[in-house]
Amino acid sequence: MIRTRHQIPGRVRLRIQPLTGNHALASRFERHFSGVDGVLEVSCNPGCASLALRYQESLIDAVALKSMIDAILLDPMCAEPADAETDSAIQCRGCRQTTQKDKKNGSWFWRLLGFGLLCGYLGYVLVREHLLKRPVAQSALSPTGLIALIGALPLLRDAWHETFTERRFTIHQFLAFSLVLAILVGEALTAFEIIFVLHGGRLLETYVANRSRREIRRMLSLSIKDTWLVIDGAEILTPVAELKAGDLVVIRTGEKIPVDGEIEQGAAELSEAAITGRAEPVYKTQGERVFAGSYLEQGVLYVRACEVGEDTYLARIAALVDASLDQKAPLQERADVLAARLLKLGTISTLGTLVLTQSLSRALTVMLVMSCPCSTILAASTAVSAAIHNAARRQILVKGGIYLEQIGGARCWCFDKTGTLTTETPEVAEVVAEDSQELLFWAASAEQHNPHALAHAIVEHARDQGVEPEQHALSEHLLGQGVKAQVRERTVLLGNARLLESERLRLNRRLRHAAEEMSERGLTSVYVALDREVLGVLGIRHQLRPGVRETLEALRAEGVTHLCLISGDEPAVAEGLSRELGLDSCHAGLLPQDKAEVVRQLRREHGSLVMVGDGVNDALALSEAEIGIAMGAGGSEVAIEIADIALADSDVRKLIAIRRLSDRTLRTADQNYAFAVVTDLAGVVLGALGILSPAMGGIIHISHTLGILLNSSRLLAHRPD
Repeated sequence: MIRTRHQIPGRVRLRIQPLTGNHALASRFERHFSGVDGVLEVSCNPGCASLALRYQESLIDAVALKSMIDAILLDPMCAEPADAETDSAIQCRGCRQTTQKDKKNGSWFWRLLGFGLLCGYLGYVLVREHLLKRPVAQSALSPTGLIALIGALPLLRDAWHETFTERRFTIHQFLAFSLVLAILVGEALTAFEIIFVLHGGRLLETYVANRSRREIRRMLSLSIKDTWLVIDGAEILTPVAELKAGDLVVIRTGEKIPVDGEIEQGAAELSEAAITGRAEPVYKTQGERVFAGSYLEQGVLYVRACEVGEDTYLARIAALVDASLDQKAPLQERADVLAARLLKLGTISTLGTLVLTQSLSRALTVMLVMSCPCSTILAASTAVSAAIHNAARRQILVKGGIYLEQIGGARCWCFDKTGTLTTETPEVAEVVAEDSQELLFWAASAEQHNPHALAHAIVEHARDQGVEPEQHALSEHLLGQGVKAQVRERTVLLGNARLLESERLRLNRRLRHAAEEMSERGLTSVYVALDREVLGVLGIRHQLRPGVRETLEALRAEGVTHLCLISGDEPAVAEGLSRELGLDSCHAGLLPQDKAEVVRQLRREHGSLVMVGDGVNDALALSEAEIGIAMGAGGSEVAIEIADIALADSDVRKLIAIRRLSDRTLRTADQNYAFAVVTDLAGVVLGALGILSPAMGGIIHISHTLGILLNSSRLLAHRPD
């Protein structure tokens, strides 16, 4: 029932099964541990059944904390059943803003049906009053009064729970009292109108949030479901979930490694870009370690599993991300702050009107005007909903309105290199040789039948330069070194410095100097030799994504003061790219936890920070940033799920689009807030003076709520490009 998910000195994170979806229990945990001596911080997330506690070890320990949890769980009041299981532990940030999926699907139908019935009755009222010119009965026992009371039941339930369980006073109690009083004094139609608007606003907000979440999940897919397990020399296709430490698995070209382990037999070139962020393949052979998620580009490996499932490096990174998410303090929504202020003002205004005018009708009008939070809540939610829908149409998936608010104010932006600023497709950037045409002919001919991306880049560059390679070259791939080919009965060698060493080939001073300069500029050197004579060197780089330079320039123009490259790639390569793009700082050769530490340091220096990445190695850094943005196309499912914003097509120019959409959303929300507050205050004054009736107070709310909806709807057509 209670499981320790992560523990370090002074901090423990627990998974508590009864907490799943149980918001009342979450509130009780927070109230209890906030008053315990030695407990410094409490973070409770019922969506993930997670409770994180930071404590002072000299005053209390984890054992004592768990004993307190056991005592609380024994209370019968805590026996509320969990709504549903979460989809997976990695979805913590998604769970933070939504209820459990099963409950959402069930309640959505009933809420939609209820709103449909309200719409039907509203149509009946309009026809009866305006077409038939017949008044609608508004007493407490009339159909209008009974329907209004039934429609208010969810609100009454919330008010009851907050009063007697959580023991706190909120706008729900004030609104519930206002509606019940309106029904009892014969203003049932006014109460019905307010309930109608309230239900519609909440339904719209829930629909857009759920739709965004579904779109995000549809773009994710699991990988490595099955692998080949070697048993007594036979290869058996086995689900990865059934593997255990000590198993021997075989991985071939084009497959991903499913376990962390040690190579027992074979040699191969691996792409560890998803793990380390390094763009170039790594040559590994017997006795070396490999990690789950690495892609085998060429070769065959027999790997003895050391860690499987949740114990793999990839899973541990996900666990660190999970723990990091719990440390974040939740930001209070601006609408809640404004609603709380209006609650105080509404209470004072209602009592003041009653005392000064001795008129229950006037006091009721003021109460109805000030108690209904529709416009206040919708001021933010409708703007955010419209903006999220606008972004989704542009394949920008935003997981919550808070990130739209934050991204516009971030002054520090950090970028991963491979897969983010650059594609994973290499290109030939420079050729150094006595005869570049001759070098390209021999190099392209040697690589003509090699499926490697680097080979394809060399062949394409040769053809762009008007050089057509030999079509019938015989080639041999040298793992971790390059290619050896026979072209027109001559021997061509093409590869890295390791190939030169193994073949005992020597560079002249000019080529050595050229290779050093390439390294300083972030290029990868590929040497070409013909009949044991080095002809020259090719400088290879990974292509910048279209629009990278324009995006960085636009960010600076719009107030971003610090642009940073954070990469697991070789320092020389990363620093060369950083200089080329004019970035302010570069941190290279980093492991995932090092990236996260750099992000924490930059947040201390610059405040709000955006991290843009795409791989598993970026996930921890994404979670540490104020706003994490994942490049979706080809990006890791972990990074996309952890991030706050996901770009489905990896177009970096959409970073500017989402930032501009953020600014426009904030301006629209501010306009809505101003409109809501001004009309509320005007309604209070007019109601206190007796100019407005209770029914007119309800009409005011419907009118300015529609105005807010109309203003927010302009965001649907906004083009932030």
